[in-house]
Amino acid sequence: MQIIEISPFQAFRRSVTTVMQVVPKELRYVAILTLLGGAGPAIAIWLNKTIIDEITRLLSTGTTQNAIALILSQPLLLSSLAGSLLVNLVSDAIANINSFVYTSLRVGVARRRHRSCFVATVSSRITHT
Repeated sequence: MQIIEISPFQAFRRSVTTVMQVVPKELRYVAILTLLGGAGPAIAIWLNKTIIDEITRLLSTGTTQNAIALILSQPLLLSSLAGSLLVNLVSDAIANINSFVYTSLRVGVARRRHRSCFVATVSSRITHT
């Protein structure tokens, strides 16, 4: 078996092609989950900004008596608080699911690589005998 010299770009292209052929479903899941996971921090920052703006607006009115009732009477503030909690929970869940998908992606590629190495070894033994 001859060793061939290839550039890093060619090696990257070959490895991506192999992954796309071996485990296309897992690769699709990884892409979707990565996009969803990447949107989480941006949404969380926007919701936190909204929460800070609403609290600042409420404090600028000078009314601090019965603060809980004041907060509960602000629908934008309440929805931003709920959204912030929901985004954090969903982001953590996506991160956990993503780790499982990465593992199955790695296992699928490793199986394929092991199988192709086995076939190459058996083929070379058959041709040499």
